[in-house]
Amino acid sequence: MEIATPATARSSVVSTYRNWVGTWTMSPDTACYREAHIMDVCPSNYDRNELTNTCWTECPMDYPVECGMECIRQNDDCGIEVASKVSAVGITVLSSATFGVFGALEKLGKHAWWAAVCTTLVMVVMRGVLRYIRTLKASDPQASERKLLLLLFHSSIVVTDLPLAIAVCMKLHVSPNLILSQKVLTTAQWMLAQALAHDDSIISSWQRFRAFLKGANFTEAAEKITEGEIDSLETAMKQNSSCGGDLKSLVNRVWLIVNEYREESPAITDDEIRLKISDSDLVLQDIPIVTNNCMHQMIAESSLATAYKTREVLRKTFGVIMNDLIKSGKSDNGTSYDDKEKAYRVVDFAFTAAAVTLLDPTRITLFFSEFIQKICGPTQFMGEIDDGTEPATLGLNTLQKAFKGTKSSWTKKGDGAVIISFTSRDTKNVVVNIKSGGDKIDEVKVEAGGTGRWNSTVKALGGKTLYLDRWRPGFLGLPGTGGGSLVLWVPRSSQGGHLELEVKINVS
Repeated sequence: MEIATPATARSSVVSTYRNWVGTWTMSPDTACYREAHIMDVCPSNYDRNELTNTCWTECPMDYPVECGMECIRQNDDCGIEVASKVSAVGITVLSSATFGVFGALEKLGKHAWWAAVCTTLVMVVMRGVLRYIRTLKASDPQASERKLLLLLFHSSIVVTDLPLAIAVCMKLHVSPNLILSQKVLTTAQWMLAQALAHDDSIISSWQRFRAFLKGANFTEAAEKITEGEIDSLETAMKQNSSCGGDLKSLVNRVWLIVNEYREESPAITDDEIRLKISDSDLVLQDIPIVTNNCMHQMIAESSLATAYKTREVLRKTFGVIMNDLIKSGKSDNGTSYDDKEKAYRVVDFAFTAAAVTLLDPTRITLFFSEFIQKICGPTQFMGEIDDGTEPATLGLNTLQKAFKGTKSSWTKKGDGAVIISFTSRDTKNVVVNIKSGGDKIDEVKVEAGGTGRWNSTVKALGGKTLYLDRWRPGFLGLPGTGGGSLVLWVPRSSQGGHLELEVKINVS
């Protein structure tokens, strides 16, 4: 049977929560330096400077206005900012002074015992497998068991997560080609056959799940798990969310995919890996979906606004982990490359502990947010945004009066058009500046009390911030851009997409 690799496996992640950009919040720092890499070809969300052969990050949602080597906040003035000190240095690394995040996470991870880790990981993985089987059956109700089995062996959850769970339960060393081990492959085939035959009944109760564990030859774990751990496991079985386990799965996939790239091409450069992984399903689909699925649990344990902030920290965390694993030579903590595996193990162990103890993801992000320096990298892991007309759909925000009352409408499926309609209530003629990813791309003249229209495409603007301000005659008739601004995220869409923006221009 042909089996996919971690890098070629199809995504098996299924969205369970509406993916919107979220409510806008003002960044605490005034600016950040733009992340830059010397590369021949730039990944998405980077601008290229041909003279210096450098890729500079496009300004993210937090700091949408480009200002030389910096990005500044919405409504801030570039000229003023250049004269002031930048407080948020844009270095996408973990704090190199102590690398304390791993020590903190290691303490957290030590609370999880082997039997609990084994049983919880198997439960989380099997829940994901069963969810993916339902998706496959819904798309092809007549599919035979053999066809479903072939599709499963080309899915990310079977190629990465299932063998890793088996390895933990069998106390095996984890390697990138783990799935090809005969022992692991035989066990995986048996577990998948049971999933196809018995559906959700496998994880419907501890008694049934215990029988499944013993059938997979994980008897020791099934016997050693404590009553308290069984209670936690039964609680997890009743929950729709498996946030901790799914986050652990993502960490595993990042590690295995980067390793696979290096094994396939030992001479591959860091930049080539960065370019390959930036267009992978992992970055474009899986990390956005999994972190967004955690919203169920995060909203239940906090508020919607806090949940959006926590999701953003989770996504930045994965950006940091990915950057560190991509870099060859010394790790960002100043240790040798071999120690990267230890660092990965600790992060992995922490997410495992979150899965086993049903830990609130906010607790995990508190560890990271203390040690991750302010990042002015690209806006990552947004994913495909679901339909909506509320400001939170695309993170639409207006500051001051200039564009107050503006409305947006986004559909994921569409003709690929971006249509901006302007309606002026102003008493003076204005020129609206249109900026994408921090760069000015056009301007539109709108007469006092008049209307205007500007057209573009999702293909041209997708995956970037869209920012509007306007020139208006002010004191002594001198034009200025004060008075307000507007920012929102323009999503990418595999189904075309359609964005309409009804912009109100007010006296300000």
